[in-house]
Amino acid sequence: MAATRYGFGNAVNNNNSRPLRKSSTSHTIISSRVRDIILDDSHPKFKQYGEWNGIGTIFVETAKNPILSETSNLIPAFPLFPNIKHYPLLNELVPILYLSNNNITDDASAKSAYYLPPINLWNSQIHNAIPSTDVLPESQQKDYQQTELGSVRRVTDQSTEINLGKTFNESNVIDIHPLLPYEGDIIYEGRFGNSIRLGSTVNNSFIPNPWSTTGANGSPIFILRNGQKPINDNSWVPTLEDINEDTSSIYLTSTQKLPIFPASDIQDSFAKSTLPESVSQYSKSQIVLNSDRLVFNAKNDSIILGAKQSTHLTAGDTVGIDGGKQITLAAPKVYLGSSQGVEGTQIQSVVLGDNLNLLLGDIAIFLGTLSIAFAGATDPAIRSISANAFTLSESILNEVNGRNLLSKKVKTA
Repeated sequence: MAATRYGFGNAVNNNNSRPLRKSSTSHTIISSRVRDIILDDSHPKFKQYGEWNGIGTIFVETAKNPILSETSNLIPAFPLFPNIKHYPLLNELVPILYLSNNNITDDASAKSAYYLPPINLWNSQIHNAIPSTDVLPESQQKDYQQTELGSVRRVTDQSTEINLGKTFNESNVIDIHPLLPYEGDIIYEGRFGNSIRLGSTVNNSFIPNPWSTTGANGSPIFILRNGQKPINDNSWVPTLEDINEDTSSIYLTSTQKLPIFPASDIQDSFAKSTLPESVSQYSKSQIVLNSDRLVFNAKNDSIILGAKQSTHLTAGDTVGIDGGKQITLAAPKVYLGSSQGVEGTQIQSVVLGDNLNLLLGDIAIFLGTLSIAFAGATDPAIRSISANAFTLSESILNEVNGRNLLSKKVKTA
């Protein structure tokens, strides 16, 4: 079978299957530099490497022997993990190892190159790329500083000349800071200020955090953050999540207090009942979502809000409730407009319209009967009262019979 040879003793057979490694003498993990990657169907080798099944395929050169010009001798390698998509940027170094591929049923020695996530050269969550030249170009040297512990990458001019990809531009994320860790934390950080912290209360740390003012050390907390607040400091200095300033956050707490500022402090509806403890003072388990806007959309069924004690809806402007068919408010007592003031004066009861209609009908009939009875009176004053009573009776009956006094939308019990 004819084959195209690549470095490291790899071969690609003609049926476009994954590269094969016939030799099993080397089990070394090799550091390799990423020169290209398939991320969509615009890549020229998209069809050759299995179309959409080839997404994440990278093409690398050995770190020790870089290929200084574009060449077909780059080594194809595939993601090792099937359910974690951690694709490298161009010029990042990845560990390459050789394991069995999908030709193993025909050839037990068939192997392909697989890669692990990028090597943490600079301890940066943004990128860990390094140029392929032995000596950095002069324009790049200012991006790196030598310390007593070795080479540390610190971009100070808001840019870098390393090619990282078609769209990834370090100048857009150069101000993104890494998260400060605490003992026992497990942290997942993206390149763009998005992160997950599986942490805990740490109330005796040298650098305090905003969620550890209450509770015992080790009380769990989960923080999901998307978008970091602006920070006026060097980008390599770690930071902490800020529930008020970060773009969007979800906090799952156990015993912590969160210093969140409420968007609305209107609480008038709770004048007759106990207001729930504020989010910023509550120190038991709670879930807090904070962003510029929250959308809950149940596209096929229902949204169910349930609370053992109270549900508080508040807005600085308007609270609107729309129902396609009906809106029902059910409680032993319902306050509309306000719950503040003395009942019977500032706060008054809603009238039952149908009962009022019956009462007004009875009054109208009585006035009509009274006007007929006194219609023949000789006293002009009595005749005037009789005429006015008849007019009022007719007016009331017109309203009652026309049911103009009753709302066609709002019902009460």
